[in-house]
Amino acid sequence: MKMTFRGWGREVKPHTHSVTPVQSKNGKWMPQSAGEPLEWDGPLTAHGKLSNLGLSGSFLVELAFEEQEIQNWLTEYVKAHPENALRVLARAQAEATIALSTWQRATSSP
Repeated sequence: MKMTFRGWGREVKPHTHSVTPVQSKNGKWMPQSAGEPLEWDGPLTAHGKLSNLGLSGSFLVELAFEEQEIQNWLTEYVKAHPENALRVLARAQAEATIALSTWQRATSSP
C-alpha cells in the first residue's frame, strides 16, 4: 500500500510513503519484506510501518491498495462476516456484469 499526504488547504509537495507490512510476534511488531502487500489482521484492520514520516498540520490522505491487498482483505472479511460478505459480493458481481457488458459494447462498436 502507498499513502500520499497532501497539505490540507495548502500543498507544498505531496509526501508519498510505502507501507511496510508488519506481523505481531510475542506482542512485538516486526516488519516484513518491504514492497510486499499488507496482510489483513481481521475483517477491518491491517497494520503496517511508515518510515521517515515527519509531518505536522492537517493533510488529505490517499490510500492506494494493491490488488493482492484487496484480495487479502476480502478473504478476511468473508471469514469473519460470511453473510455480509455474500451481500457485498452479490452487489459487486451485478456491478461487474453491467460494467463488463458496457465495456464489451463500447469496444466492439465499429
